[in-house]
Amino acid sequence: MSTDPRSPSRPSVMFVCAKNGGKSQMAAALMEYRAADAVEVHSAGTQPGETINALSAEVIAEAGADMSAGRPKPIDPRLLARVDRVVVLGDEAKVEPVDGMAGTIETWHTDEPSARGIEGAERMRLVRDDIDTRVRVLLAELTATTHKPSVLFVCVHNAGRSQMAAAYLSHLAGGRIEVRSAGSAPADTVNPAAVEAMAEEGIDISANQPKVLSEQAVKDSDVVITMGCGDACPFFPGKRYEDWKLEDPAGQGIEGVRPIRDDIKARIQQLITELLPDPSTPSTPND
Repeated sequence: MSTDPRSPSRPSVMFVCAKNGGKSQMAAALMEYRAADAVEVHSAGTQPGETINALSAEVIAEAGADMSAGRPKPIDPRLLARVDRVVVLGDEAKVEPVDGMAGTIETWHTDEPSARGIEGAERMRLVRDDIDTRVRVLLAELTATTHKPSVLFVCVHNAGRSQMAAAYLSHLAGGRIEVRSAGSAPADTVNPAAVEAMAEEGIDISANQPKVLSEQAVKDSDVVITMGCGDACPFFPGKRYEDWKLEDPAGQGIEGVRPIRDDIKARIQQLITELLPDPSTPSTPND
C-alpha cells in the first residue's frame, strides 16, 4: 500500500489487523481504489504473517481494487504517531496509542459470516462488502475538510469532447468536483452538434467558450484527462493522467455525435464512482 508522502495535506489512515494478510489489506486496497490519491493509505499487522490471503485478494479484484502486491508488515511506530486515523479491524488485534500521536484509534467490529455458518468465497464477499461500506463512510469523513477533487479535460479544440465531458461531470457530480476544460489549439466556438447532443440530455453548453490550455490549469487539477491532444499537455508529478480514446466529433452531425456523447457519459459515471464516495452510503456504519 502507498507510502507516498508527496502531498502532506492529504489525510492519512492506517488499517490494522493481526496478520495484515486479509481484512486490513482489503480495507487499504478499497480505500486506495475509492480515494483516487486523495488519501494516504497504509496497512500493518500486530503479528504479521507471511502471505496475503488469496481469497481476500480474489474478492477484492472482483470489486475493481487490487491488493495482489501487498505484503504483510509490522506497525511502524513513526507512521502510527503521525497518521490521522488508525482503524483496527476485528477484535484480535490490539493497538495502543504512542507518545505524541496525532490521530485517533478506532475499532471496526466487522461482519463475521462464519458465525452464521457461511464460509469460503461467499463469506469473504460479505466481509468485503461490510468493509467497503465502512471505507466509503471513512473516506467521506477524511475528505470533508480537504479540497474537492478537481478534474481537467483536454482536447485539441476544446469544442466538443472536453466540453461534453466537463458538462457531464459538473452536472452528474452535483458540485462535489471542481471541473475544468481546455484545448491545446482552441476553436472559436463550441461544436453546434455537441451543443445539440448535450441539450438532448438537458444540459446547456451553448454559452461555453473554448479556452487555451495553461500550465496553471494542470497544476490546479488532481486528475488530467486528455482526448487526443498528444504531448501538448504538460506533465507534473503527483497528478493522475488518463487518455480517453474517443472519436473526434468535429465535422459530424448529431447522429455521429450521439454515440461519442454516450461513451463520454459512461466514462464520467465511472470517474465519479472513483473520485467520490457513494452518496447512498449511510452516514455511519453499524457495528
